[in-house]
Amino acid sequence: MAEVSKRIEGRSKSDKNAKVVHTLLYQGNSITTARYEMSELQKNLMYTLQAAVRPDDTNDTIYTFKVQDIMHDLDRDPDNGYRNLQEATKGMMQVVFEMYVNGQLVQVNPFSSAVYDYGRGTISFRVDPNMRPLLTGLTGNFTTFGKEMAMRLTGKYAKRLYEMFSQWKDIGTFKIAILDLKHRLNLFDPESGKEEYNISNFFRFVIDPAVNEINQRSDLLVRFRQHKTGRKITDLTFTIKRVRLEQELFLPGIENDTTLLGERLMSRFGLRADQRDRVLANFDLGAIRKKLLEIEKRNSTKAIENWGAYTAKVFGV
Repeated sequence: MAEVSKRIEGRSKSDKNAKVVHTLLYQGNSITTARYEMSELQKNLMYTLQAAVRPDDTNDTIYTFKVQDIMHDLDRDPDNGYRNLQEATKGMMQVVFEMYVNGQLVQVNPFSSAVYDYGRGTISFRVDPNMRPLLTGLTGNFTTFGKEMAMRLTGKYAKRLYEMFSQWKDIGTFKIAILDLKHRLNLFDPESGKEEYNISNFFRFVIDPAVNEINQRSDLLVRFRQHKTGRKITDLTFTIKRVRLEQELFLPGIENDTTLLGERLMSRFGLRADQRDRVLANFDLGAIRKKLLEIEKRNSTKAIENWGAYTAKVFGV
């Protein structure tokens, strides 16, 4: 039985000049397009494990991590490390990936087990044999993306969409039916017909916040347009561009032009004209975009009842 101990590479919070290690993850397209749902912490644990798996590992390989290293890598409170991880891995044991591999429907949990050793301060994972080749790029078709880029995203839908956009980043466009996208995100059950979110709320709580965050915090710049069948919006086309990490990113629909940004503050975020003017006078464009992203992220959990009042409070107008 092989056991692989993994030290998570990164930058110490106290060493701003240390080199940041950027890790490229390889992921079978079957995982990218699979139907499942995970929280932010669970996805980040998955990324950490993916970075540890190697093509020549055997099916009985055990991947062992220091809990302290994981907490540092995930920017979590180490005092609550075990409790947070235990809740996350317990939930992951109940997550089923539903995907098609070589024409076969595969339903699989990524982990066979998660074992905590309190004496050593470690957590050890076993990977299901059906998942292993999909985590190493051994399949014919695979997606590549940066581990650190994916882990910077805080929204669970942003993480999933970032993976999907990464699959199509070389082509530059990605078209998908809204019901197919909802199915991947576990928001639509084709058997029962049960569907989460009407079309307006799907954009408000899923698409808009996710695309905003991807544009703000990743190496991809994404725009999208809607397609109708009759009067109903049924499909989306995303255009995807790679950007240099040093380039300042911005939110879709929130341009650098002050006039357009002012219109957005009123039409999307519900400010009055006088409130808009005070925001533009008191804040630079970068600060405004940052605050608007924070508002979008907060609203992804349906926490905002009155957009105008909340936005005015955030900006103090």
